Amino acid sequence: MRKFTLDRIENNMYVFLEYPDENKELLVEVSKYNGQLAEGDIVLVENNMIVEVLKQETQDMKEKVSSLLEKLKNKK
Repeated sequence: MRKFTLDRIENNMYVFLEYPDENKELLVEVSKYNGQLAEGDIVLVENNMIVEVLKQETQDMKEKVSSLLEKLKNKK
């Protein structure tokens, strides 16, 4: 199993980037997954099928990004 981050939804396809390097792209039809995904979600993928949404890792990454943005705002 590999981890991917949902980068965007485009033309009825989920566009994932391999986590954490983001050097490989994976396309999955939206209809292939019954749950709801949002940009930034980190998921486990096996055989091009979404196995699990990693909620804690997603939340941790969102907090990290938010903290970095706040630091950048305060530098000005």
